[in-house]
Amino acid sequence: MASTLITVGVALVAAGVPVPVSAADGKPRGGGKPCPAERVLAQPPFPPTNVDLFTPETYAQASPMVPAPPRRITEAQLRVQLAKALSPRAKRHPGVVARGLAVFDDRKIKKIIPDPNLRAALASLVGGPSEVSVETIRSGVYTEVVFAKLPGNNTAEVRPPGPRILFNERFRFENFSLLGGVLAHETLHQDPAISAMEEYIGAALDSGYYGQVLLEQPKLGVSGTELTRMYNTRVLALLNTRDAKGRQSLTANPGNVFPGGKPLANFRSLFPANLGPATPGNPTLNAFLSAMTKTRQRNANFDQATADLLDVRLLWAPPEGRLRVAKLLQLKLPKGCPPWPQPTVPTQIPAGDQPAEATTAASPAERPAASGPASPLAASATVLSLLALLRLRRRQPASSEPRRLP
Repeated sequence: MASTLITVGVALVAAGVPVPVSAADGKPRGGGKPCPAERVLAQPPFPPTNVDLFTPETYAQASPMVPAPPRRITEAQLRVQLAKALSPRAKRHPGVVARGLAVFDDRKIKKIIPDPNLRAALASLVGGPSEVSVETIRSGVYTEVVFAKLPGNNTAEVRPPGPRILFNERFRFENFSLLGGVLAHETLHQDPAISAMEEYIGAALDSGYYGQVLLEQPKLGVSGTELTRMYNTRVLALLNTRDAKGRQSLTANPGNVFPGGKPLANFRSLFPANLGPATPGNPTLNAFLSAMTKTRQRNANFDQATADLLDVRLLWAPPEGRLRVAKLLQLKLPKGCPPWPQPTVPTQIPAGDQPAEATTAASPAERPAASGPASPLAASATVLSLLALLRLRRRQPASSEPRRLP
């Protein structure tokens, strides 16, 4: 009987029939490949195990937030830290460290960004998807980039005249890699009209970039500063907004993307239902959007077409990278290799934001047949058919050709 079952199992694999998965070890019975990352990402939103990494506004039980404490840091120290931050990109971009240090020392940039920490923030973008921000600053689009007193915990603003990019004095001592993400966002705003649509698109881009930075600097996400926790919360919403196949989305409805915390349907719901009018794009948007979606953009605007593109092609990390970020943020992942979830009715989201996949994702035909779970009746019928086939083969002469499954 044992040998028969083994033979049946081999036949099942040869026929391309999905093999039952053991939840205990996440591998097919009898060994095999590990659980695909997409299958884990197709599960409901991952809850945090340490709410202190996120904002109290999202998790009421989280500790109060405080900005990075004052510290004295010299330009020599910043140069060393900048070289270390850029080094993970050296394999993909040879010479990136030298180019980053050149930006930090650039005399023209120093006149626009006199503060060393903010200048290191700009230099930290070299070799990343928003490196275009360096040329945007150097070309004089903004008259200055400085710290200033801003209301509340607003991180930064673009204000006339100039225009100028003003960073909140509250975040003066934050890690320059965090400030770099903020700067990448702010350089997208280059005209007086800044709509909610611009903020939404900018937030999607710089949140994805922060996820990339976490993969390069794993300890950054647990540093505990105010700006870190603000970014962590936004990336939590981004990570947990996934469609039925585990793909990154901005508008899919997997359930509360802040499990155990403030209810939020998806990343899109961080912003008003009415995003306001479309506004003109610029070369900075074209370059940043191209890098994050792996497309070629020449005339992108801050409009619904760009929002829709990001909804389906925000490729900030492969599935394995997104799972790694989830672990870095100490989210609770499913044990073993869970089955593909059954289609569910999506939760209510703002009118006009229903994703195109909401109607198709529920169709079983859209789910990957090769890796999805087989029904118990279908699996039983397949096993019985193969057992019958084995009996027939025993009755045939040894020289006869084996029958093939249709």
